Amino acid sequence: MPDTTFTFASSTDGLTITAFRWETPNPKAVVVISHGAAEHALRYERFARALNAAGYAVWAPDHRAHGRSPGPEGLGDFGAGGWDALVADIDQLVGLAKQAHPVLPVILFGHSMGAAAAQQYAPQWSGHIAALILSGSTARDVPKPGEQPPPFAPNAPFEPARTQYDWLSRDEAEVDKYVADPLCGFEMVRLRGNRADPFRLADPEVLRQIRGDLPVLFVAGDADPINQKLEGLHLLERRWREAGVQHIDKLYYEGGRHEMLNETNRDQVMSDIIGWLDSVVG
Repeated sequence: MPDTTFTFASSTDGLTITAFRWETPNPKAVVVISHGAAEHALRYERFARALNAAGYAVWAPDHRAHGRSPGPEGLGDFGAGGWDALVADIDQLVGLAKQAHPVLPVILFGHSMGAAAAQQYAPQWSGHIAALILSGSTARDVPKPGEQPPPFAPNAPFEPARTQYDWLSRDEAEVDKYVADPLCGFEMVRLRGNRADPFRLADPEVLRQIRGDLPVLFVAGDADPINQKLEGLHLLERRWREAGVQHIDKLYYEGGRHEMLNETNRDQVMSDIIGWLDSVVG
């Protein structure tokens, strides 16, 4: 369990956000974890403790509509502030971490939906963080007028599948934990603005606002259906490099599915991420 559980009122619309801290003596940096859709921050306990052992304090919110931060209509309801408020909540938590550790660098780690939020976060607030890690992320072409996005069917590459969540990991025990977790797997309420805007994430003028010296790391499995055999990440890298982001590193794993922190080779993945962090923090 985390060392501390606390709440804060979103500065956007006042929604109560629950967050967690995993502490370590004399940390060298703070890692803020932005979790994915239909899950919650406590699923990152193992990663948080590995980071603690390596000298990093960890802060993580249950994003609005998730975990212990439900909206007015419960899980899946993003509240009055919608998606943009979720992104702003991240910066509010980054600010709280900076208040608690004013001399330490803060690194943002975003997974899946949390990585999409981090992509939107970067142009406006990259000056508030020392580095950015995007896990289980992707990019896609901006839809043409009237074009409908393809149906979301991430399990299709793994059919016949044991569960509808086989796409998350090759580790059956980890998939079963997800299935059994009452705070995971819920259907997202389809409120307007509860998703990242592909136009904004692809706009060159917006992307040029990301500070060019921001260290960035992509973490992904090449069998993750979200990135379409890494094509989505190749597109993301091209966009960000063209926007002037100079330092993009990659940790790609053969056969890995969507949740590399819960994959069969997770110990190596965590070690690799910590190695990269150490190289950035110095």
